[in-house]
Amino acid sequence: MSENKLDLIFKAYDIRGIYGETLTPEIAFKIGFAYADFVDSEKIIIGHDGRISNKEMLNAVASGVIKKNKSILYVGTVPTDVVYSLSGIENLPGIVITASHNPKEWTGLKFCNKGATPIGIETGLLDIKEKVENLDIDIEIQTEFQEEDIVDSYIEHLNSLVNPADVKNTISFIIDAGNGALGSVIEELHNSYKLNFDELYMEVDGNFPNHPADPSDPANLRELKELVISKNKAFGVAFDGDADRAVFLDDKGNLISGSLMTALVSDWLNEKKDNLKIVHNVNVSPSVVNYLKKKGITTIRAKVGHSYIKQIMREEEADFGGEHSAHFYLKENYYADSGIVMLLIFLQILSEKNVKASELIDSYNFPPTSGEINFEVTSVQESLEKIENSFENSFDKLDGISYFADNYWFNVRGSNTEPKLRLNAEAEDEETLNNLINEITNIIKV
Repeated sequence: MSENKLDLIFKAYDIRGIYGETLTPEIAFKIGFAYADFVDSEKIIIGHDGRISNKEMLNAVASGVIKKNKSILYVGTVPTDVVYSLSGIENLPGIVITASHNPKEWTGLKFCNKGATPIGIETGLLDIKEKVENLDIDIEIQTEFQEEDIVDSYIEHLNSLVNPADVKNTISFIIDAGNGALGSVIEELHNSYKLNFDELYMEVDGNFPNHPADPSDPANLRELKELVISKNKAFGVAFDGDADRAVFLDDKGNLISGSLMTALVSDWLNEKKDNLKIVHNVNVSPSVVNYLKKKGITTIRAKVGHSYIKQIMREEEADFGGEHSAHFYLKENYYADSGIVMLLIFLQILSEKNVKASELIDSYNFPPTSGEINFEVTSVQESLEKIENSFENSFDKLDGISYFADNYWFNVRGSNTEPKLRLNAEAEDEETLNNLINEITNIIKV
């Protein structure tokens, strides 16, 4: 097998490729076999989002697992965190077939070990890749796998994290599911929590006919924002394709950034727990990190990506993790990220504090930030070097390059899942921020 093809699809913390091109059923079969060989378990959980290639991918991956003489627990179309939760509950390894927010042509795989322990490039993904490279086996793809309904176990787990009695059903909000996997569990979630919501694009449809299932793009939030304002709703929330990420808008339609949500939830947890410890990625705004430190909260910085955050949270026994990209992690949720858990926590916070979301947000006074700005570049490394050579002081290089000045900060890094450069910045005022963005943009585009 071409090593170059595997290099294209094996990313830092998952596998992503275009179905039938860079990620074929044959490769998926071998990945299933190699993963089954890697994990120390006789049974493996497999679930998937709603992508149009999922049946073929399921058949290939599950057949690879069975070829290794291991059994599967097939849970059907589910949000990614359902597999994580079940992995924790049953102490079994799990595979999710998903390409998250990528376009419909894409597919991919996320892995965890027993107890929802993450598998990334430094914790097993490279081993799996090497096994795939060296495999020489007959490919026998089966086509019939019995689905088991485990949603009740998942809802019961959610109830242990957020008690339905702690969520007021007078809070009226809007969910944009983006035709992603959230729709597969929304009925059971509603029945348990008596949620009071209007829905947008709840039907699971791997063609994503209404807008891409990528809430990080403001264009995909436009309709949600308009409806939150026109219908006078308490807030809006948009999920990505596999529903492990949730982006929130307040009652005025303002975006609640991942950094701001990290501060908000950390504050809430700090009221309930002593010696709170959180993990954040390099993109969380320094002003938020400094604010939390002044509150006596222990903060630990990490690379971008769920496998890195989860690993450090486990090592440090941290209570909460936040990423600027709106992935959020909870210790009691097996350290896993979940957009659904975040929605329930946000509802509990609003219920307890009995205030509008905008009032909560306005109570913070953080300096302006850029949000994530993406650039398509020929060479990520060359672009980073050009930026690095354009500023006087040294850069922090935990993940990409981070620059800390007296009146501004920025981080630029290559995406782990797409051929893009990502910029996040913060400055003392809008003028300084705009000048900084323009300067970096000009450097990249030269």
